[in-house]
Amino acid sequence: MKNVVMANLSRCNEVCYFGVDFSGASIRLLQLEKKNEGFKVSGWSQRKISKGIVDQGVIVNKKAFIEAFREALVNVEGNFFGNNIMLTIPEEKVFTRVISIPFMDDRKSLEETIKWETEANIPVALDDIYYDWEILDKTKNKMNVLIMATNKKVVDNYLDIFDSLNLNIVALEPESLSMARSLIEKKFQDYALIVYIGTNSSSFAVCKKDIPVFTADSSISGKMMTEIVVKELGYSFEKAESYKIKKGIEGSGLENKTIFNSVLENLLREIKKTIDFLQENLFLEEKNKKITKIILCGGGSNLKGLSSYLTVKLKQPVVQANPWFNLNFVKKIPPISKQNSQGFAPVIGLTLKTQDYEKIN
Repeated sequence: MKNVVMANLSRCNEVCYFGVDFSGASIRLLQLEKKNEGFKVSGWSQRKISKGIVDQGVIVNKKAFIEAFREALVNVEGNFFGNNIMLTIPEEKVFTRVISIPFMDDRKSLEETIKWETEANIPVALDDIYYDWEILDKTKNKMNVLIMATNKKVVDNYLDIFDSLNLNIVALEPESLSMARSLIEKKFQDYALIVYIGTNSSSFAVCKKDIPVFTADSSISGKMMTEIVVKELGYSFEKAESYKIKKGIEGSGLENKTIFNSVLENLLREIKKTIDFLQENLFLEEKNKKITKIILCGGGSNLKGLSSYLTVKLKQPVVQANPWFNLNFVKKIPPISKQNSQGFAPVIGLTLKTQDYEKIN
């Protein structure tokens, strides 16, 4: 999919860009370097950001964010090259719609039709948004088109702050699109559901092939799970974090399952609701459409036993993500641990975008 901000973007060797994601409670930075037929992580960094610096995807404390970002740039494992960055847009700031229009092969007519359909389907004035689109499929009579849009104020907020950091934003895209590029095999042809459980919230993305066609947000979070352990077992927050990973649902038999029961039931309900939306609202002309892959990622997915629990309850396989799935590393394994990699899924996919980056006029 093309960039959300379309303004004379030029081709560059992949080493010139690094990815930036701050949609959760941390700033995450990553740069990949192409090595023959494989890849190498040339640099990566992670820095927690305090509550109140970013509010629902908008940077509200510019000074504190810049300070935290500079610390992330200083404390880098490896090296970053260049000052060009690609940036994720938090899912709660993105409008996603699938529209059906008559088939047309005239580019100008197609763009004009999509423009008016965007205005009709997005609850914000066209002059107030940046938008992009992708043809999902087409027949001789009609086309299904995915539209993604975000408010200009959000993007302009980012442009102003990163300009202050002397960094050049060359592309932005929704977090779900970046995750799909990281987690779904390029040859995959069915429907997949990505469940991202972050520190402060969760998101759900229904993907057709590797393109998100529906997204939803939830208040369920990894922090919520940790706080349950703190309350029920009297542990410190740090010890509770460790407990989730080492023992989790499987830790203390039935008693432990009861501890997480409320949040697990809510998560299960949200997943089923998302699956039902696909069945009842999207691509009504398709028969037998079914989600064949459910992928968990984000730091909250490290709750031990979570994928097994959901597999049993949903009666279909649920797996924890391998965010490096679509990368071939030469000799060395990724330098970021498996657990920590879960939160890097968006920025890994964002960095992969450089591999097929095209000039947009």
